Amino acid sequence: PTSNPAPATTAAATPEPAQTAEAKPPEAPKPPPSPCPEGMAFVKGGSYKMGFLKNEAKIADFCFDKTEATAKDYEACVTSKKCNDAFATCAPEATYKKVGKEDHPMVCVDFQQAIDYCTAQGKRLPSDEEWEWAARGGEEGRVYPWGNEAPKDQLCWSGGKEGLLKGTCPVAAHPAGASKDGLLGMAGNVFEWTTSVQDAKTKDRVGRGASWRDGIPNMFRAERPGRFQVTYRCGFLGIRCATAPTATSGK
Repeated sequence: PTSNPAPATTAAATPEPAQTAEAKPPEAPKPPPSPCPEGMAFVKGGSYKMGFLKNEAKIADFCFDKTEATAKDYEACVTSKKCNDAFATCAPEATYKKVGKEDHPMVCVDFQQAIDYCTAQGKRLPSDEEWEWAARGGEEGRVYPWGNEAPKDQLCWSGGKEGLLKGTCPVAAHPAGASKDGLLGMAGNVFEWTTSVQDAKTKDRVGRGASWRDGIPNMFRAERPGRFQVTYRCGFLGIRCATAPTATSGK
């Protein structure tokens, strides 16, 4: 008699380990959209005692150019026929159409040219009160835009390690001098034209921030103004524009 062969056996399949999805770290929340145009910083408003006289000033929220208007910016405005370049090379330190100075602040502009430039950008010149508020870091009340320590190498001036300067610096050359809101060059490089409630009564206008020519620390205090006639133009006075925000922060 023949015996039936034993049934073939198969090895049991080893179960595959369960696949577990790797946990993804939560995405960082996106910052809210800025209420300001590109290239501008939002400055929260408030009230303060302004300047040496400590006059009460109340500031609404506003947007402020992060840097001074450059020679390249101004040349583009002239090309668009919304600005003019009359006397744009008024001084040896002029930057307009100077090779290598494209990213330096535009100088040799009088008060009306500064107004025209800001208007062409859909902006305006800042008020004297707004400028000081931004430079002091709003409610922080800083002595200088970067803080309370004396000027060293945070700015374009003639009191630093480079000694007496012969002209302007690139507008973004001194990030250590940034204000609380990220504004560059609020001290040094060039004075900046502003408007004032006194403009209708005088031909003088307030310029703020001091310049590359200055080497005395107190010149760069946030509260210190300079004065220039409306027709004045030189190699150490330029433009920074402001505008209203599209929305109020926090709303």
